[in-house]
Amino acid sequence: MFIPDISGRPGPKFQALADALAEAIESNELKANSKLPPQRILSYRLGVTVSTITRAYQELERRGLTEPKVGSGTYVKDREAEQQSFYNPITTRSGIDLAVCRPLLLSQQHHLSTALQELSLEPVAQKAVLDYYSADGLQGHNQILQQWLSKKMRSEIDNRRLLWTYGGQHSLTTIVQALTRPSDTILVEGLTYAEFIRTCQHSERKLVPVRMDDQGIDPDDLELHCKRHKPRLLYLTPAIQNPTGIQLNDSRRLKVIEICRRYKIMIIEDDVLYCPPENRITPIVAIAPDITFYVGSFSKYFAGGLRVGYIVMPLHLKNTMEKALRASCMNISPLMTDLVCRWLRNGAMEAVDNEIAMELKARHRLFNQYFHQPNPATVPGFNCWLKLPEPLTGYSFSKQLSDKGVVVREAEMFTVGRYPAPAAIRISLTGPSSRNELKTGLEIIKNEIQRSS
Repeated sequence: MFIPDISGRPGPKFQALADALAEAIESNELKANSKLPPQRILSYRLGVTVSTITRAYQELERRGLTEPKVGSGTYVKDREAEQQSFYNPITTRSGIDLAVCRPLLLSQQHHLSTALQELSLEPVAQKAVLDYYSADGLQGHNQILQQWLSKKMRSEIDNRRLLWTYGGQHSLTTIVQALTRPSDTILVEGLTYAEFIRTCQHSERKLVPVRMDDQGIDPDDLELHCKRHKPRLLYLTPAIQNPTGIQLNDSRRLKVIEICRRYKIMIIEDDVLYCPPENRITPIVAIAPDITFYVGSFSKYFAGGLRVGYIVMPLHLKNTMEKALRASCMNISPLMTDLVCRWLRNGAMEAVDNEIAMELKARHRLFNQYFHQPNPATVPGFNCWLKLPEPLTGYSFSKQLSDKGVVVREAEMFTVGRYPAPAAIRISLTGPSSRNELKTGLEIIKNEIQRSS
């Protein structure tokens, strides 16, 4: 039985006892879920009244260190378990999740802790990030983003063309709301990002799919639809196509730009998905800045919970975009953008980028042990596009895998309108937190394919 020493402690005895027990709990001398001594026994051993012990135990409970259990006594709280319970998501997906596409958490927690400690020592910064601003944001934040993007794109970026957003999805919604009206036509790749499809459906924009092949979007079919539908926008993911992973080559990108210029169509270049450093190419916005909206996000390059993105926009549409941003959220939280800028400035973003790239290579090696579908146009990003043998379809096979405890994305989720859905599934290599879990999921998929074909 633990009996604390309260001799020599100043103040009321109940306070001295509470402090002594609190120190024992914090130092783990009194472990989580351990029972405190019965009040009468402790009263006798310390030579104090029972009411003193009662007040001390009440003080510990007030501090959140203990909890009374009726008929049993007072116990040290398991604060770690309590905290884990507090931060559990309301909705969880059971089984092996090969559907969610997210950066793996590697050293990000350390960088978050460091950045918050730095911020706690900077009163000027604290006051700034807690204030209220226009859509323009803070000057220093824009300068850091401008310098980082200019280096990344190997092209000087005017910081007046930058707009902070709450991630890629918010960027896309803002652009669609700013530049189109209900019933306007937007051209998209036949297989495209599912949430963009939902955005356009919800806002009553008309999506027209453009044919794709193993090299990406087909320029001839793009021109055909430009003539036929008079679209306002073209949405595409040229650096790493979602869901197929195809990268649009230089020849096709130049053809796409030429067609869009000729038919006066603005381009939304979605570059949100993580692309390994060795596969990064000059974005379309660096070639055609006057007709391109470039959408980037740190949610896929640093941490999924970091809902911070940005738009690089044509300068002549700055006022239009700022009005649309104010209509959706007034302004972006300067606290979140400040954290991002600290990581851009101190090298944390680059360090995490390299860590993700290394882990991703290991996971692709694991994937290739089970499936090997070479296509020189694809990029080894977070996702792998797996074509299925007959008679399987993406929809039926995803249901089959779900029954086995494995969750994937079927091709049908990415199809636009009546565009024919290929027999395929999208597998996210970064959904599982461990390689062993990924390996188990891949084994199940391979076994189910062999059993069904």
